[in-house]
Amino acid sequence: MERITTIQLFTLIMIFEIGSTTLFAQGIGADRDAWIVILISYVIGLGLIWVFTQIPKYYPNKNFSEILTTTLGAKIAKPLLLLFGLYFLSQALHNFYEFGMLINMTALSKTPLLVILYLFIIVIIYILSLGVEVLARTAEILLPYLLLFLIITFIVNFFSETFELDNLLPVLGNGLKPVLAEVYDVVAFPFGEMVVFLMFWHYVNKPALIRKTTFLAVSLATILIMMNLIVMLAVLGPELTANTEIPLLETLLSINIANIITNLDSVAVFIMFFGGFFKTAIHFMGFCLAITWLFNGNKPEWCITIFGLLFPLMAIYRFSGIDDQRWKGSEGGIYSILLFSALPILLLIIIFLKKKNASKKEDTHVS
Repeated sequence: MERITTIQLFTLIMIFEIGSTTLFAQGIGADRDAWIVILISYVIGLGLIWVFTQIPKYYPNKNFSEILTTTLGAKIAKPLLLLFGLYFLSQALHNFYEFGMLINMTALSKTPLLVILYLFIIVIIYILSLGVEVLARTAEILLPYLLLFLIITFIVNFFSETFELDNLLPVLGNGLKPVLAEVYDVVAFPFGEMVVFLMFWHYVNKPALIRKTTFLAVSLATILIMMNLIVMLAVLGPELTANTEIPLLETLLSINIANIITNLDSVAVFIMFFGGFFKTAIHFMGFCLAITWLFNGNKPEWCITIFGLLFPLMAIYRFSGIDDQRWKGSEGGIYSILLFSALPILLLIIIFLKKKNASKKEDTHVS
């Protein structure tokens, strides 16, 4: 069986959490206090992640399908597994189309979208066909470059003439209500999306370190997300940040240091590509694993190839444009993320009660 190290798990989670969150202004409905939304959502999100990481503690050597079957029985486990699989497919399609469109808009404007999507998916099919371990190793290699580019954007923006920390003042100028109103969405995205890692916990070679590794990765990713948001607000101001299609790109285009360091849009394209690649790949692999387990298989290569080749057509059929994709994501995506984050909570309660009843029966039998 394939195994991934805790360091590889750390890199996968870091890239997954950073994903598309660096491109957009999370919690911008709270205006200049959006960074506080991230902080509060992170604290609540850790509660969700505690649930996700508690499940493998009860069944450290079982995959998610086996856990569902053991806990709920095959008649309930199979439909639930299918629902999770379809949810992961939906999330993969959203990320896939979004990043394809953004690359089309920013870097390859004369290239047909379908060509970009097929080039994108061929790379994903190739890496996923080699296994989860190869995906994790790829993340391990590329994360330092992603972090380097993010840090470069922070440093260069800080020394830019357009950087004004006054744009973040006054703190809580509109009170706490707008901040709390945004928390719901930000807990769901990106923290609720961590539910997909239920499909991957059994690959980790040291199950006892899953929670520690996950908490550390999510914490560091949150710091980067918050720093990125502060940079956006300081450079663009709250209004422009809220109304710009890709705030990260706008901040990089606004940089002009002594007429030497300018036009850093290629940095944004790099961040977009790798964030989109891993977010799509992880969700898509989650879907393929679910479908494979549904048919009692253990090799998802057939699913990766068949659905992968259909993926660009599915994405174009589902979304008519970036605005349609954003609307569908905001209208239904948040609720589905929260729903499939709540299901593991119910599953954990059932597991706990079953374990408790089993221990009581053992005690009664012994006495």
